Amino acid sequence: MSIDLLIMISLTLLILAGLAWGWMTIQGLQNKLSNHTKSFDKLMQINYQLNKELSELKKELNSVVMTASSRSGAAFSLEEISRRIDARINEALASRVMPMLESLRRLESSVDDFTNEHEERMLDLEERTKSIGKITPPSFSAEEDKIESLFNAGKSAEEIARDMHITVGKVNMVLRLRKLI
Repeated sequence: MSIDLLIMISLTLLILAGLAWGWMTIQGLQNKLSNHTKSFDKLMQINYQLNKELSELKKELNSVVMTASSRSGAAFSLEEISRRIDARINEALASRVMPMLESLRRLESSVDDFTNEHEERMLDLEERTKSIGKITPPSFSAEEDKIESLFNAGKSAEEIARDMHITVGKVNMVLRLRKLI
């Protein structure tokens, strides 16, 4: 193969790779554009619904103003409008916010109960573990005294070990410590 052919193949592969990369980039941008279009459509729907609700509220406000003006004879009554708005706000709060607040209060109470229960358990555990530190190591003096008395009675170290179910090395160590052998 000549160098010219290798250069041509390399350039062709490089151009194909560039085209593939460009195509993948365009596909990614088209996907993003599609997602943005969907989001924009949702926003437009929400905007339409909000405008519809706003026009309904304006109609209701006009009806309140007309009702208030027919009652008082004035063009409109600001107190009546304010009272109705407050009533609507309180109604919305009572129906949506108050149940959430009550749920949060119950959750807070449960967390407090849980915390108190675990604090009591920790205190109980601390009380129980205090006595663990007060445990004294076992005393071997009774066993050592028995080994000494059996040795003084004339038994050999092997006989003492067999009778007491301990090792001969332990018997010899006790006898050496007590300076009997």
